[in-house]
Amino acid sequence: MHALITEQNKSSPTCLRYHRIINRLTIMVLLGFSCVFLSDWLGLRFNTTRSVDPGFYWVINKQPEKGDFVSFCPAETSISQMAYLRGYIGFGNCPGHYQRLLKIVYGMAGDEIEFQEHGISVNGSVLPQSAFLPQDGLGRSLMPFSSKPIVLNADELWVMTNHNPLSFDSRYFGPIRLAQVSNVVRPIWTWQ
Repeated sequence: MHALITEQNKSSPTCLRYHRIINRLTIMVLLGFSCVFLSDWLGLRFNTTRSVDPGFYWVINKQPEKGDFVSFCPAETSISQMAYLRGYIGFGNCPGHYQRLLKIVYGMAGDEIEFQEHGISVNGSVLPQSAFLPQDGLGRSLMPFSSKPIVLNADELWVMTNHNPLSFDSRYFGPIRLAQVSNVVRPIWTWQ
C-alpha cells in the first residue's frame, strides 16, 4: 500500500511541476556558469568594485603603461591580510584567496612618488582623489605605505583609483610588481 501511495505522489501534478521548476533552475544556473566561464576565457571582465567605474572591461594584449587599467592579484602581505579581514578586498582566486583588483597605472620605473598632506604626487604632480585617509569609515586606523619619497624600480607600478577617495590602492600597499599583473584591460561599457 505504501509503495502505491509513493508512486501516485511522484506522478501528481504538483510533484511534476516541482520537478520541472528544479530542472529549469538547474539548466539556468549551468548556463549562467558556462557564460561566465566562456566570457572570462574570451577576455571579458566584469568589475563590481567602486575603485574604478563598475562595468565591463576587455582584456587587451599589451604591456602596462601609464593610464592603463590593470587587473592584478594583491601580494600576500600583512597589509593584504588586514584589507581582506576588514572587507576592503573580497574573496577570490588569487593567492591568499584574495579578490583580483582593478586599478589604473599612475607610476612606472623611475617615477618619484611623494606622500604629501593633500595627496600623492608622481614626479611632482598631485593625483586627483589621492589624499591619504588616516582611518576608514568605521574609524579603524590606516597607515600610508611610506612617509618618505620613493622611486619606483624597473619592475614596479604605482596603481590607484581615478575617482574614489576611499579606494584601497598603492597609497596603502605600495607599488605592485609587474609579475602580479594578470591583464591590461580597456573599459567597454561602464557606469557610475
